[in-house]
Amino acid sequence: MLKMLSVTTALAATLVAATAAGPALAQNKVSLRFAVGANDSATDGMAMGMKALKQYAEFKSKGEIDIRIFFNTLGGSLQVTEQVKNGTLDMALTDDSVLGSFHKPMQAFQIPYLFGSSAAAWEFANTQVVRDMTEDMRKATGLRTLAFSENGFRNLTNNQREVKTPEDMKGLKMRTMQSQVYVAFMQSMGASATPISWPELIPALKTNVVDGQENASTTVLDGKLYEVQKFMSVNEHIYGFHLIIINDGVFQKLSPDHQKIMMEAARLHAALANSRKAADAITAIDEIRKKGVKVYVTSPSEKDQFRQQTQKAVIDFIAGQAGRDTVDKVLAAAKEAEKRVYGN
Repeated sequence: MLKMLSVTTALAATLVAATAAGPALAQNKVSLRFAVGANDSATDGMAMGMKALKQYAEFKSKGEIDIRIFFNTLGGSLQVTEQVKNGTLDMALTDDSVLGSFHKPMQAFQIPYLFGSSAAAWEFANTQVVRDMTEDMRKATGLRTLAFSENGFRNLTNNQREVKTPEDMKGLKMRTMQSQVYVAFMQSMGASATPISWPELIPALKTNVVDGQENASTTVLDGKLYEVQKFMSVNEHIYGFHLIIINDGVFQKLSPDHQKIMMEAARLHAALANSRKAADAITAIDEIRKKGVKVYVTSPSEKDQFRQQTQKAVIDFIAGQAGRDTVDKVLAAAKEAEKRVYGN
């Protein structure tokens, strides 16, 4: 009887231990929902980078981290950012123009001609000024930034004439995103600005509601805007960042090892997306030219004319929103980044 009781007690103890260990083991399993307001693609650098992030995190964590990617199913950048902020979504890939709606200082990244090249923008993303701004955003909104990556330089297209200098923009009716920064940019050159959503853009161009628009060259190609536009100016007026954001409460609940893995995975995404998207931008311009669009690449001196014409108006607007001190810090950090890249 004593022996039976001993065995029963031992079994009970084992069961209790197993039950206690169960939740602890379960706590090591993490499922993260990761969304972007864009379509999946086997060749796009953004999508490739997201998949690489998932693969890296799952491999390095030995399967303890499970990432489910949602392509263009939970809304656009604005919607998925809002969902991450509210905690109904864990992670998202969004863009800097949208984040300006959640934390005004982020608008400073959209100053025209802030960067001379993608390489300078990548260098800028690693500066203390940017780290301070994203930390301020985390405290204010609960949105933690894991990495910056390339969205790309935006260029002009239209149906009226070649655009070589700001003077050529006078009188053009241009579509912009629903952002006052882009409205101010167009108006500074004497063009009228009409905010139009992406799904309505091609009909607006076909019916001459607007003469032109501005977007990254890969977007012009993938969106088949070459079918409704005659001219393209590669003036690279505003550089766009993508950001991988995560709900800070979700991040804080991860183990220290899992946090490190997620930060490493986000950096992998950035490295892959940066190189791929920068190369694809050039290929896209060549393809657009082959489609019959007359492409003009602005010279450095012409680009400087655009900078002198547009930068002050946008800076004044952003300074009114985010503060002059923020703008000055961003301008100084961008200048230092270019010095590190170009060595002068």
